[in-house]
Amino acid sequence: MEIIVIITLWLHYLATVMWIGGMAFNLLVLRPSMAVIDQNQRPVLGTKVLKRFIIFAWLSIAVLVLTGISINYNRIAFEDILSTTYGIVLLGKHIITLIMVLIVAWISLIFSAKLARFAPKPDTILQLVKTNLSLGILVLLLSAILRGL
Repeated sequence: MEIIVIITLWLHYLATVMWIGGMAFNLLVLRPSMAVIDQNQRPVLGTKVLKRFIIFAWLSIAVLVLTGISINYNRIAFEDILSTTYGIVLLGKHIITLIMVLIVAWISLIFSAKLARFAPKPDTILQLVKTNLSLGILVLLLSAILRGL
């Protein structure tokens, strides 16, 4: 049974690293490095990178949901969520993660021919990714707090 817990936690951590680390890499390394690329090629590269990253973001989200359910199963009773510090922090973490998923869903609309008109504009996408990275860092903090409780 212990090996299942270890594998579940490892997959959860791996998905977290892929999603949050991918956003950090895009904002802190890739985007500033694009200054050396011809200005006409930047949108092409940016679109290709975003398209590939969205796939990994959705894969990470799926793994996080499945492993998160497994990790938190039997940890706390549903009726105790709002009456314990652990439950309140866990609920906050899940609400913030849901917001992050909704942001990814909104950004993903740019790749849908039928729904592209509802997608955010390029400048808005940059702000959304910055917001998601900030929220992801906050989720990591809440995870550390949960570990200590």
